[in-house]
Amino acid sequence: MRNNILLALSCVISLAGCSIDPPKQPPQDYDSEFPVETFIRDHLLTAEGLLRTNMTDRDSEFLSESIGLYLLFLVERKRENEFADQIAVLTDHFLDESDLITWKLDRTGDALVASPVNAWIDDARIVHALYEAAQTFDEPEYAELASRISVPLTTVATKQGLPVDYVDLKTNETSDVITLSYLDEAALEWMAPASTLYTNSKNLLLDAPIDGPFFAKAYSITDGTYSFDSELNLIDQVYVALRYEQFDLPTDRFYEFFKMVFDSGPVYGRYDRKTQAPTVDYESQAVYALAVFYLLERDEPEFAEQVMTRLRGLAVQDETAALYGGYVDVKTRHTHSFDNLLPLLAEGRLLDGRLIP
Repeated sequence: MRNNILLALSCVISLAGCSIDPPKQPPQDYDSEFPVETFIRDHLLTAEGLLRTNMTDRDSEFLSESIGLYLLFLVERKRENEFADQIAVLTDHFLDESDLITWKLDRTGDALVASPVNAWIDDARIVHALYEAAQTFDEPEYAELASRISVPLTTVATKQGLPVDYVDLKTNETSDVITLSYLDEAALEWMAPASTLYTNSKNLLLDAPIDGPFFAKAYSITDGTYSFDSELNLIDQVYVALRYEQFDLPTDRFYEFFKMVFDSGPVYGRYDRKTQAPTVDYESQAVYALAVFYLLERDEPEFAEQVMTRLRGLAVQDETAALYGGYVDVKTRHTHSFDNLLPLLAEGRLLDGRLIP
């Protein structure tokens, strides 16, 4: 396998002229311990090893977010060969000549067209997975690739010593904003020896205002101001709470809010910031999955198990159904890779894992 990795990494600089055997799709009869993984393999993973965003209107779209989450799962489960296949997908299709990672591919006919921007969180998540894999699989090539991606991620993709949401890969123009949920502590720690981003990011969270139980969503670097949404997406809130816990910063007020809404009924996807009342009548798989990570960071394993039980109940339960195990609307077949990969990673984390998305 080491030769395959070296070959794949040697292609990164001149991808267009490099020909390697395409990564192989895992066998469809793979007996996974997680039904959602079987759903992902059967319905989202293509023969080329790409992960579709969904099965309907975005079935020809592939996100770096998806490959990053899947890489974390594969390294957590110590699935070395499949991890190597996904790295081949990454280097062959997603990695830009700048060593940053395009956030999206769209299939147009037989071609895959790369978006001209990256997403800091997706690049950081992949760096995190690569460094973990270098240790888990004893493959220094993964650390070398992670280091290469980290160079522009900690220089070009920053402003005033802070990460930025995205970079234009053609012009190097950057966003002025950092979304607080993007501050992946584990990835920043891996990159810390080469930058001050870790300390600056922690201080950014430490200095952020909190409105009742709720966190700010983003920070404008030029203006030096934080912003809140009036209607809160709870995915963002739980993600930021997880980041606070990663940096050993307190989240007690948010925890009390989350526990209250969980104990009193479903946790809905959006809430009004002022009234703290839900503004939608749907639950979010991603909210529950992220809450599992958040609660485990708070050393609340029993509560995390309760949340996981609620999350599993949102998946297709009929074992004879084609979509069994998936977090999908059976009537419309609408789903999202994020809403399946996060629960999959949460399953692994609860079992015996330790990685954070």
